[in-house]
Amino acid sequence: MLKRLVQRRRHGKGPYGHLFAAPPGDEVMALDCETTGLNTRTAELVSVAAVPVSAGRVQAGAALDLRMARPASLNGESICIHGLRGVDLHDGVPVEEGLRNLLDFIGNRPLVGWCLDFDLGIINRYLRASLGFDLPNPVIELSDLYRRRHHYRNPESLPDLRFERVAGELGVPVIGRHSARGDATTAALMYLKLKSEP
Repeated sequence: MLKRLVQRRRHGKGPYGHLFAAPPGDEVMALDCETTGLNTRTAELVSVAAVPVSAGRVQAGAALDLRMARPASLNGESICIHGLRGVDLHDGVPVEEGLRNLLDFIGNRPLVGWCLDFDLGIINRYLRASLGFDLPNPVIELSDLYRRRHHYRNPESLPDLRFERVAGELGVPVIGRHSARGDATTAALMYLKLKSEP
């Protein structure tokens, strides 16, 4: 909270000042990214997607889906997970440009996702270097919502927090697993289900 207040004081009147204002309405953005690794200090962005959720509906057709220029650390191991090869990133945008597009798209709306700490750790590392601040958006962590739901319904058991398992439990289709747009869309559907069924 203190960090957010300091950043708001420094950047609240700059070109991204609107990000630090209170979010309007009830629209949220489901967010996901694919990277070259699992270490937030060294992994590089490969793709990022944001899917709007508004008026109780997933606006999949209005999604932002960005591929970045091929990062230096792209290797066979990460390609096996997200399926994006060097040739698939030939027309990708530079990370700084991609993140500016992302900021313009998500605005100050709350962010929804699965294990968002990782995605935000990667994104914020780039933002700190280029713009000097972390994303100030409110965050809704789906695994926390599901954990509370599970505890309410089954207080004596521990939840299975695997992404596919939770989606199946909620009756949500897993769309394009390990693609940024697919995982963000699945996360958006999970969010609506968790909000509608306590």
